[in-house]
Parts: sequence; C-alpha cells; structure tokens
Amino acid sequence: MTLWQDGYLTSIPYPHHVHRELSPSWLVAVLTALGLRAPALREGFSYCELGCGQGLNSLLLAAANPAGRFLAVDYNAQHIEHGRSLATAAGLTNLAFRQASFAELAEEEMQEGFDFIVLHGVYSWVSADNRAAIRRFVQRRLNPGGVLYLGYMSHPGMSAFIGAQRLLWQVAQGAAGGPRERLRAGLDALKALQQSGAGYFAEHPDVARRLARADDADLDFLAHELLCEHWAPLHSAEVIGDIAALGGQFLGSATPLENIDALSLPGHCLALLQGLEAPALRETAKDLARNQAQRRDLFQHGLQSLDAEHHRQALLASCWAALPGAPASGALVFDTRIGPVQGDAQLFSPVLQALAAGPCSFAELLRQPALAAQPGNLSPALQMLLWAGHAHPLMDAPVAPEACQALNRLLAEGDLQGARYGHLAAPSLGAAIPVNRLEMAAARVLLEHPELSGELLYETVLALLRRFALAAGVPEREQLQAFERHTLPIWRQLGVVG
Repeated sequence: MTLWQDGYLTSIPYPHHVHRELSPSWLVAVLTALGLRAPALREGFSYCELGCGQGLNSLLLAAANPAGRFLAVDYNAQHIEHGRSLATAAGLTNLAFRQASFAELAEEEMQEGFDFIVLHGVYSWVSADNRAAIRRFVQRRLNPGGVLYLGYMSHPGMSAFIGAQRLLWQVAQGAAGGPRERLRAGLDALKALQQSGAGYFAEHPDVARRLARADDADLDFLAHELLCEHWAPLHSAEVIGDIAALGGQFLGSATPLENIDALSLPGHCLALLQGLEAPALRETAKDLARNQAQRRDLFQHGLQSLDAEHHRQALLASCWAALPGAPASGALVFDTRIGPVQGDAQLFSPVLQALAAGPCSFAELLRQPALAAQPGNLSPALQMLLWAGHAHPLMDAPVAPEACQALNRLLAEGDLQGARYGHLAAPSLGAAIPVNRLEMAAARVLLEHPELSGELLYETVLALLRRFALAAGVPEREQLQAFERHTLPIWRQLGVVG
C-alpha cells in the first residue's frame, strides 16, 4: 500500500478539524475592524477551500451560509467521498466536492471566480511546485476584491523544529507498519536522543516541550502534520512577496488579537516597529517579537479600503451575540503570547452584560451609558471577545436553520458513533460552534424531541449514551442542568437546535 503521494500522507484520513477563522462572517468582521471592504455576504458569494480534508469545514459553512456557493477540493479520494456523502445526506445543494491535485486545478478551465479562497496548513506541507500551483489558481480565480486566507507554519517559532521533523521523516521511511506506527518509531527515536543528553534539546527547549505534548496528541493528526517530505515553515516576508506578485495585497491576520499590536507584542518592542512601513519587513519584525509559529494571513485582490464614514457605518451595522460559556459581566484576563492581559472591567463588563441579554448591534452597544464615553475602544473590545471565543458577529445574510439542523443531526449521530466531529452549525452566525460529547448527545435528542427538558431530557440523553456504549463516566445531572440553563438558550437563539 502506498502511504504517501508526492510526499504527502494519503493513506489515512485527516481528522475532522474545524478552523473558526475560515467562516465568511468571521473574515468580514476582521476586515471591517481593519477598515476594509469585505465581500458582501447578503448579495451572494462564492467560496473555495483548498485542501479541505474530509470536508467538515465546508459542510458546516455551506449549511450555515445559504447565499454562498462552495467548492471543496482535496487530492484524497477518501476525503472527497466522505464529504460528498454527508452533503448528499444533509441535502446541501450549494456545496460541491472536487478531487484534484493543485496542478490540475490550476490549469483547469473554470467559469467562475471566488470571493473567498481559503487554505489552512497544507501550504506548509506540500512541495514548492504545489505551492506555485496554488498561487496560479489564486491568481486566476480570486475575484477583484476577493479575500485569500492563507494559514501556514512560520519562522522563527517553528525554525528549531526543522531538525526534529527531518529525523521523524527519515525514521518513518525505514520503519514498518502504518503511519501511526512509523510516527511512533520516529517519536521514540527523538525521545531516546533527548534522554541521552543530545545538545539539540538543551539548546531548543521548546522542541522538548512539543515532544512531551505529542504523547497526548492525536496520532493521526500528528502523522499528517509531521510525516511530510516537503514539511517546511515559511518566512512571512517571502509569502507576502509571492502573493504580492499575483496582485494580492497583505491586509493583516485572521487572528484578531494579532492586529492589535499593543496586546500581542512585548511592550518594549512596540517602539521598534515605528518607521517600518513595508508590510514584509514589519511582519518579519513582529514574527520575531512573538516568536510566531503559525500565521493566518489575509490578502485581498485589489485593496478595498473604507473611508472614515463608511468604516463607521459598517461598524455600526454589525451585530454581535454572546457564545456559550461567555462570562456575563466583570473584568477579563486574556491569555496571550505576551502573557496575561487584563481587560478593563469598565469596558468589557457593560459589553458582556448587554450581550448576555441577547444579540446587540454595535450601535446599540454604543448607546450603553458606560460605553458611550469610549466609542473608540468598542471595536477592539469586540475583536478581543471574538478571539477569546466569547462573542461572534451575526451573519448579515439569509439564514437556513433547517439546513443546519439537518446537518447537525448527522454530525451528532456520527460523533456518537466515534467520528469525532466536535462541531455543529449555527445558522445565525454563519459559522460552526465547538461542542463536547455530552452536548452532542443532547443535540441529537433535542433535534428529534425539542420539547424535552429537565429530568426527562437527562434520562433520554443518558439512554442515548448507553446505546452507543458511552455511558462510562456519564456527567452528573448538574452538568446537564448547567447545559440546559446556560448553553441551550444560546443554541436556540442561534438556531443550532429548534
């Protein structure tokens, strides 16, 4: 059996990972905060995910964005079959799956362009020729004003790991068994070197920490991430230059925190950025200041800047909702790369209190007495809440609760059977939300019996867990009560369940 094709692992499916930054509503909110015009979701849009894996990202987004037309592309036939079968079962007619190499896709005659082209991770795992093919596709198919999301491993945060990855790859080539066994052989070889006092680990303690975390990680994911012939972190300056050559202008990060220098960079480094106007040079300096290991870059085909008044109107029109688990009031502490950052209670508490009562527009939040005096702080505060997973913009476009709930039934059922989907579609957000095993079981019950509550809901959820042999360590009634009291009202508000 061939384990690799063109140096990339294709013999086992990629795990069902979801990246929240890929949702159109998230990207629109980030671009709006940056003072840029994003594609208008309400008017209909086209979206392409390259290297879609088994398709969960695209499935969730297609269900939650009925105005969008989605294309999900992957080289692995097993991935494409999984995505197609779920899309068919869920009745999603706005999503197509395509099995193709990047080279095939780049040369294919295709009628339509895309308002969003997104890819996460794969750009760091494929050969230089494949990266060039991806860029040719972007050059030909990204619409004017369209947005490219490019997630990749970066220097200097991943620089030291290059040596460890090369050993993993070499050991894997000569080891027996499947990808998991070969990965384990490589990890064992690295640990033996570490325990023998190899200077590499003394000089690079972060590599030792990453190696220690591997014991608790998903081996399938690690195999995909590490057992790649062409594995390589990239310099942001080179990536920015390559995309600029296609006519794509660097906008910033899809990680909202990283667009607020004062909260994402060591304080003594801020003054050193003054005068660094060239985006590539400035981003390189920021990478060094953060020891950046993963970048989520945004580019636009033809910069669409908003003037001050249109920027103000776009912010005022945005609407925000609290997410499950968000605090209802009080100060916040944000765990950032530069350490804990204290969120001012006078700013965050009134925002949290307002959102706890229900979704609010930016304009409504500004009418809060405590916020009216600090209008310039509200947008950064919302971006921080977005990054921290406490709030999310509502989608300014048609919603499809029925489509989302049809998909959610399938995902909940599959998760209980061991698929480990871990997310459900939230139509009001145009995005996905993470859920745990108890919440998946509760969703499966409530999507069939929305009237259940209290003890009857608990007993039905417990019976479902027993049916799938998942009752060991079943949560206490208090946990389900907490779900029913705090999470379920938000789910219903967002359309996750009926």
